[in-house]
Amino acid sequence: MKIKQGSVKVNDLINPTLDSAPYFSYLIDSMGETERQKGYEITVREHFSGDVIWSSGKVITEKRYGIYMDDSLLEPRKRYDVTVEVTGDDGEESSAETFFCTGKRGEKWLGNWITGGFCLKRDEALEAPYLRRDFDVCGKVRRATLYICGLGYFVCTLNGKRVNKDFLSTPFTDYDKHLMYRSFDVTDVLSDKNAIGVVLGNGFYNCFTIDPWQSRFASWRDVPKMICELHIEYENGDEQTVCSDTGWQSSKGPITFNGIRHGEQYDANLEMPGWDMPGYKGETFGKVRVVRPAGGELMSYELEPIVVRREYPAVKMTKQGEKTLFDIGQNQAGVCRLTLRGKKGDKITIRYCDIINDKGELDQSPLSCFIKNYTFQTEIYTKKSDEPEAWHSEFTYHGYQYVEISGGDEERQLSDVVALALCNGIEDRGYFVTSDETVNQIQHMCVAATTSCCMNTLSSDAVREKTSWTGDAGFTSEQIVINFGAEAFMRRWLYDLRDSQTPAGAVPCVIPSAGWGYTSLNGPDWASPIVDAPKYLYLASGNINYIKDNYDMLTRHCALMEKMATDNIVDYGLGDWCAPFEGPALSVNMESFKCPVTVTDTAYYHTAVRTLAYWAKLLGRDDDEKYYAVLADNIKAAFREKFFDKKTFTVKGNCQTSTAVMIYHGLCEADEVQPLTEKLLQQIKERDGHLDFGVLGNKAVMNVLGTTGNAKTGLMMLCNPTYPSVKHWIDMGANTLWECWNGLGSRNHHMFSDMSAFLYKYVGGISADMEKPAYEHIIFRPALDVGIKNISCGVNTPYGTARTEISENESGAKLTVTVPSGSSGTLYVPVGYNRGAEKFSDCGNGLVKTELLCGVHSFVFEK
Repeated sequence: MKIKQGSVKVNDLINPTLDSAPYFSYLIDSMGETERQKGYEITVREHFSGDVIWSSGKVITEKRYGIYMDDSLLEPRKRYDVTVEVTGDDGEESSAETFFCTGKRGEKWLGNWITGGFCLKRDEALEAPYLRRDFDVCGKVRRATLYICGLGYFVCTLNGKRVNKDFLSTPFTDYDKHLMYRSFDVTDVLSDKNAIGVVLGNGFYNCFTIDPWQSRFASWRDVPKMICELHIEYENGDEQTVCSDTGWQSSKGPITFNGIRHGEQYDANLEMPGWDMPGYKGETFGKVRVVRPAGGELMSYELEPIVVRREYPAVKMTKQGEKTLFDIGQNQAGVCRLTLRGKKGDKITIRYCDIINDKGELDQSPLSCFIKNYTFQTEIYTKKSDEPEAWHSEFTYHGYQYVEISGGDEERQLSDVVALALCNGIEDRGYFVTSDETVNQIQHMCVAATTSCCMNTLSSDAVREKTSWTGDAGFTSEQIVINFGAEAFMRRWLYDLRDSQTPAGAVPCVIPSAGWGYTSLNGPDWASPIVDAPKYLYLASGNINYIKDNYDMLTRHCALMEKMATDNIVDYGLGDWCAPFEGPALSVNMESFKCPVTVTDTAYYHTAVRTLAYWAKLLGRDDDEKYYAVLADNIKAAFREKFFDKKTFTVKGNCQTSTAVMIYHGLCEADEVQPLTEKLLQQIKERDGHLDFGVLGNKAVMNVLGTTGNAKTGLMMLCNPTYPSVKHWIDMGANTLWECWNGLGSRNHHMFSDMSAFLYKYVGGISADMEKPAYEHIIFRPALDVGIKNISCGVNTPYGTARTEISENESGAKLTVTVPSGSSGTLYVPVGYNRGAEKFSDCGNGLVKTELLCGVHSFVFEK
């Protein structure tokens, strides 16, 4: 038995810099069916002295995740080495190492917030300020660390070498409450003579867009600014600090315009070669200006940075008069590495979008309608020579599949355009592959839409808005922790959600909010991530702190709904958004769904209160548990009285969403599940196997079909060849999820991505158990009868990889199930199969079950 080398993480990250309390996790490698972990010992040492700061001692347990240390023993700005030793039940020992660093941890910042001397008014700060400073190093350096926060975005160089090699550094937060600073080890970059350079972009901090979300009226909005400290520790024990202060210089530069929703303009003739090297004497540099602090508390950046997830070279080029259209073959979000051709002084215009019109031309109009000033997803590059020049933007990103280039008189080449798809560096955790290409494409679309929207926050879309709609994040929160190791990413997102909540309990429909979305579009449904994000993070990781950290937020949310309720019924939400509709993608059409808002609102109210009672039980808050359990029962009774006709098993609205909502949200009795399911199946049949739900129904309907053994019907709806269906999207050219079933609106929207969770849980058949989270106990519910010849599914759990392999044929199916060591499982299969000598017991809903220990289990089922 051996610990997996490289698997030790601190706060779900590799070698992070932390202000928060550290906790550890690791994986075991190559454990057989009978091998089990007996225990562990974790030791933390200060890096340079080797002194033991903390030790867990020998702990007898199979647990290998969420192991917290006493962080009161940690000092600011230190490196700590971690050794994890594990012992198997056979006595064999194995170890692995990692390290983490501490950040400022509340230590007073020595630097000042500074900006360019010319940055006076926020509406006029359209260009990027370039800031620099020279400094000397006197002696042998033991360690040098740069701490920096640049608003809205920054690029930092040291002696001409880029320090932050990620993209769009500094997340979009409620800057009045929290700001995130970055930390970089620059020991190996320093020389005797040094220069540090920083370029600042506007980002969402100085968002000057005239838009519906009131971005330009944000209370935090100001000119771009930055604060930094470079701490240099010498071998002889001396220390030196280089701070942001009046000793810096500033200049305008080649980035003459930048706006997060607009694009970037770059004049290569204004480049300043050597500006970030020691001794530079450029005439354009003058004084900097010390400005007021941004206001929020500075906290360490504790998530994976934005990196290039994949490169997409253009696959097609079409000449359209003076313009050339490039197709990269995949809708995604990021920047574009361009080779720009023409003469010195030529202005090259680059436009981006994921829609082309009937003439095959780039069409931004369906998505640019909310942006009322400047350009939309457009860049302008001014050439400095007659030679080809390589470039990509720094302080914006675009959602696109198509790139249109105009300007200059030289012929362009297919190799001129390479899309750099950006995403936070969350690791892939799950895989789901079948012999059915349509089903594979659905999974691909869910993943592609999600990764397109992970840009330091979980934005709703990659083109039109780039903001995080709360409901969308809630609908995605289950699949994102199945497909990805997204704990740190979603934990940071929950900071924003908590920051956005008012004392009365309201959260806006978009976060961070400049003030918009608190009085509409934000009811019980779109506030669901208050429940769902912590719930699924806890389910995937077993870390109870996801419940503790968000308990008060859910308490306030439930108190607000209780005040808004009349006789335990609420009605102020958004509803089953984007159910099938006819006509353009206007709000009046997108909310023309069949299920009444009050039905879904009250269902979400019930789930929130019922969940709060469960959380109270987990945390030992007995009075809260009793109160909210009674309230949940009262809401359930009110729902049933007002909306449910038991004689006909009809829920108000009489549609797929309303019927499924009653089952999914626990508003029916156990003996009502079967007749309600039959009602749902009849409603699907009446629509010739088509769906009639929006985003709320997507979650409810697909889960009900899965849990009742009707995954085949769910797949049939998604794969129906005619409108509305995902297959219809695919046939229209989709390679990401779209916003509307008729193909209008956004074409890179992750809000329907919970269908990926459906594929994992009810087709591949792997899901975690809330009673034993972190996959300590695994529920296996593979689909043996959906007409797919081969299905391969796996999820990397805290205990190892859980797998299913399914081969379906005319006579039955073969199934292989892998239960990782330290876990156990329950396997559910349809009752109609001959199971041979295997011991299965009837569990209702047309299913039988058997218990599994860790190891690999093979079954042959005959019809």
